[in-house]
Parts: sequence; structure tokens; C-alpha cells
Amino acid sequence: MRNHQEDSPSSSINGDEILGMEDDDGMVFLEEVGEIDFNDDYNDDEEPVEEALEMQEDNSIFIFREHNGSVFCCDISPDGKLAVTGGEDDKAYVWRIEDGQLVMQCLGHKDSVIFAGFSFDGAFLATADMAGLIKVWKCEEETQQESWPVVFEYEAPDLIWGLWHFGARVLVFGTVPGEIYVFKVPSGETKVLQGENTKAECGMLFHDGVRLAAGYEDGIVKIWDLRKGTVLHQVPAPVHNNKVTAIDTPPDDNIMASISHDGKIVLTTPNNGRVVSQMTAEVDLEIVTFSKDLQFPYLATGTLTGAVDIWDVPRRMKRHQCTKAGSSPGITRMTWVNRLLVTGCLDGSVRVYEGRTGEECQKFTGHLSEILDLRYSAKTNLILTASDDGTARLYKLDVNSGND
Repeated sequence: MRNHQEDSPSSSINGDEILGMEDDDGMVFLEEVGEIDFNDDYNDDEEPVEEALEMQEDNSIFIFREHNGSVFCCDISPDGKLAVTGGEDDKAYVWRIEDGQLVMQCLGHKDSVIFAGFSFDGAFLATADMAGLIKVWKCEEETQQESWPVVFEYEAPDLIWGLWHFGARVLVFGTVPGEIYVFKVPSGETKVLQGENTKAECGMLFHDGVRLAAGYEDGIVKIWDLRKGTVLHQVPAPVHNNKVTAIDTPPDDNIMASISHDGKIVLTTPNNGRVVSQMTAEVDLEIVTFSKDLQFPYLATGTLTGAVDIWDVPRRMKRHQCTKAGSSPGITRMTWVNRLLVTGCLDGSVRVYEGRTGEECQKFTGHLSEILDLRYSAKTNLILTASDDGTARLYKLDVNSGND
């Protein structure tokens, strides 16, 4: 599941401001939403999963092995002390990073857990499964193994992505039918941003905390006002010829980048929705992320065919080609840590590139199959990975690597 919101400055916006509003066009109360009928995408004739990748040296500092099946998602608590992982076994586990001790199991899900994340203040943990069951747990002492109390539970349509607000106790989920659900925690107050029967493929919060950008299967990008529940601006479908796979903005929100599988990078001015530039990358474009340093105005893109590029945003040009398509493993996850670009790969490795040169400066191995999720904790300089091989691993990042 994409779009677990990256670390952002704290926000003055609270859940009441986002959800405590009158019923407006585009956002409706739950009682106004009828049942939604959609087809199950599961294919009984699906090909068997490929054999595990060739064994590599394991330079992780800890391996979590409790899951039975693929591990789809992970997160680290704001204080850096706890990890949570969710998987194919319909479970999520909370465990201590210091020693790997199991804190508790999140039970009761009906399908694979594809989202697990802590609220910005560490007070709550949310888990969600593919079938749409969302559970919010109140975080208790990390030493106990009893189940934490569930403070909110809701069944939505099939889910695609989820994220916590970075400065308020608000959860956001995108669904297969296209609706975007917004929940206030722990009250459970709920509103829905209306869809148009096309998948809400990805979503991200602007750094002002009151706008949400969402990309859809039909190529449309919408910028929502969360206070009013209305669409502020829209990038029309012809700009992206197929589904939008990821969206991101820099910390000042002065530009928005959206990407699609055909390799198109579209730069839009969020305040008026005007498309200011289009750039072309490799096909199978999977992820885009801006540097969080305003003095380092670059964005990075990664493809499922292995291309990693760093782009100079002001000049609208490619600055570094870190890897070429076909020469390196495909990219599934990507995040900036200062001026280091951290990538999770289809071969199970984590590769780190120096943003100023584009050169690989660190590599972490140990997973036997593709990385499905990746999180970084600035408190501990640890990278947490979730993999198709059924494990989660911790790696220690050298944040000074590549510095002069």
C-alpha cells in the first residue's frame, strides 16, 4: 500500500477543523452513502509466486519472523521504540525495536493487512485490511503482551492506500470504488470525499494540513479542500494517459508532481491547478518524492524496471541518472533522508544514493524477495523494511555517508 505520509512539520490543524464542517458538495456523511457493489479482483488462475531470490549477505541488525506469509506494510512509532508490521496472515504485530520482543498482536482482520501506522503523537495505532476493515487501537505500555483496546472500528469498501494526518488525529483511506474516507480519531466521526467509480490509486497531504491530492485510475488528479470537502483544482485525464501512480510536493507546496506508468511526470501549481511542465522518464514509473530540504530543490523518480533518476526542479531537467532501466532491480519504495536517497528494490535490497552525485553509497541486503514497504526513523537512524519473503528487517543507516 502506497502513501504512508512522510514526516512533516507539525500542523496547527486539528481533527475538528478538518471534519467538523457542514455537508458540502463532494463530501457527504456516511448515512448518505449507499451500498457499493464491486467485483472481486482475485484471480484463481493467478500464476504462482516466483522462487525466492538468490541468497545474499544479510547485513540487517534484526529480523522479525512472526508472520506467516508476505509482510505488506510497516511503521515505526514517533519515539522510535516500537515497530508494527502487517501481512498476508491477516495479522499485525507490534514489537520492540530495542530487542524484538513482541508487544501485542492485532487480531480480528478478515483479509491481508495492508496498512499499519502510528498517529503523529504515538497515541494510536491504525491497522486496515484489503477487504476494508479498519481498526484503531489505543497504544498502551510497550512491555505488555495483552491486546490494546480498540477505540474505533469501521468496514469500508476494498482499500488501496491509507495515511495518518501528520499533525492531527485524522485517518485517510482511498478505496477501489474511488471514495476517500476521512476519520476523526478516536470519536470515529466520518465523512467521505465522493468518487466517480474509478479507483483512487494514491493520495498525499499538502504540508498546510488542509489540502489532499489524490490520483485516480483514469488519469485525473484532484486537489481537495478537506475543510470544505470540495475539489479546489483538477488535472484532467488527457494530461496523464493512464493511471496516476504517485504524487508529491516539496515542503513549501509551491509545486506538485504527479506521475503515471507511461513515464510522464507532470508539474502543477497547486494554488491554481495550472500544468507548468511535463517531463518524460522511463515507463513503469512507480514512485516520485521531493527532497525535504528547500536548499536542495530536487525530486527523484523510480521505475519497476530499475531506473532511478534525480531531477533538477527549477531547471526542469534530469540531473543524475543513478541507474538505468534493466541494469538494476526495480524500485518499490523511495524516501529522502537529508540528501541521501533511500530505495527499496524488487531484489530485496535497500540501495542508498548520494543526492548530489547520484552515486550509490550504501547497500543493505538480507531479504530473499522484494521489499513491499520501507520506513525510516530519524530518532534512531534505522530503516525498517517489510518483504514478500515473510520477514521484516532493521538496518542502520549511516546518515553521514557520501558527505564531503
